[in-house]
Amino acid sequence: MDHIPSEIVEATWKRMAAMSLRDARRVAKLFEKQQPMVVSYLLTVDTDILNQDERQLLFYLGTAIWQMMSQGKTSLPKVTEDVLDKAEDRNIKMAEYLLGETGSGFVAATKMIIGGYRQAEVLRYVVEALMEEPEEGCIIRDKNLGIMFLDLKTVIDCFDI
Repeated sequence: MDHIPSEIVEATWKRMAAMSLRDARRVAKLFEKQQPMVVSYLLTVDTDILNQDERQLLFYLGTAIWQMMSQGKTSLPKVTEDVLDKAEDRNIKMAEYLLGETGSGFVAATKMIIGGYRQAEVLRYVVEALMEEPEEGCIIRDKNLGIMFLDLKTVIDCFDI
């Protein structure tokens, strides 16, 4: 998969934010048709941890990632359960490694991971979106941002083959 440039990320982000409910439903149905394994993952991962608002945000951001990655020069692979499981395992191992780091070691390891990441612009979008102030009445707990980040990075990794 080719690098997705910031222009595509920004344009997709704006288009998705301006989408009507009807268009959002159409996009979600297309997402489910083209990437059923990823949709299933987004709808079932961490159900014991995330509340309804967090789950909705996870699905929305996952859909945005799919839209961004779909605009690359090469077609997205249809994600299989095996690909998804391997990507998730790698991200869990990365998180466990980072938990063992402290202070400057953590910062250096994080910079190394992000610095060498081919889809850095898409990942930057995920970080910025997760750090935005939630809509009024929407409960997004700070303690769950890390797990949501890993779930969404898993989606990016599945498409970035």
